[in-house]
Amino acid sequence: KAIPSYLALIPLIYFCYHYPEKFSRIKGFQDYLLRVLVTGVFGGSPDNLIDKMVRKIQVIGDFSLSDIFGVIRDDGRSLEITPEVIFSHYYGSRGIHLFFNLWYKDFDYSPALDSNGPQVDHIFPQSLLKTVKDINPDSGKLNLLHYRAEQRDQIANCMLLTAEENGFSGKSAIPPSEWFSRERFDSADEHEHYLQMHLIPRDPSLWELENYDLFIEERKKLIKEKFSFMLRAE
Repeated sequence: KAIPSYLALIPLIYFCYHYPEKFSRIKGFQDYLLRVLVTGVFGGSPDNLIDKMVRKIQVIGDFSLSDIFGVIRDDGRSLEITPEVIFSHYYGSRGIHLFFNLWYKDFDYSPALDSNGPQVDHIFPQSLLKTVKDINPDSGKLNLLHYRAEQRDQIANCMLLTAEENGFSGKSAIPPSEWFSRERFDSADEHEHYLQMHLIPRDPSLWELENYDLFIEERKKLIKEKFSFMLRAE
């Protein structure tokens, strides 16, 4: 789930097959994978790009990050990770688990049963957000959804839960004002740890439906800070 595209592995596999001794000493392949997967450089028509990367490996006989990144940039593809790149991911997107895998270090992404794996959940349940309606200018009725799918499903309204937490008797459609309430936790330290792990703004008023937009704004700041280590051009 954490690798949205296996295409990124092809140049590494090629290098490993033809240069096994050098592959064992390769430096920076984690940086390579992180940057190309986050920025999605293998989207669109990647065949020519992969061919160019393989030819570069053939010419230099090595897997040099600067050379590989140069090939990618020469192909007109960006490797710069910006906040917009992170916030473009959403519930159900192929890349959201990549960020959550980096975000949640203690979650088991390889359980014995797939159904026991971590699950992406809406902090503000969709059913709750759908209760907010606007007036339809054509009919004058209050029947237009205020929050569209892209607003409900954005990564800033998502968190990762264990299968048990998100099960039948788990969070379900519980609003954040209840799910994050201090009363649910055995101690103040446990409560604080939970909020910190999920990057939840501490102000309880932001957990109310009427402050959804403010909640998203504040949580985006926390997410940006969380991933500040990668928000730069290489």
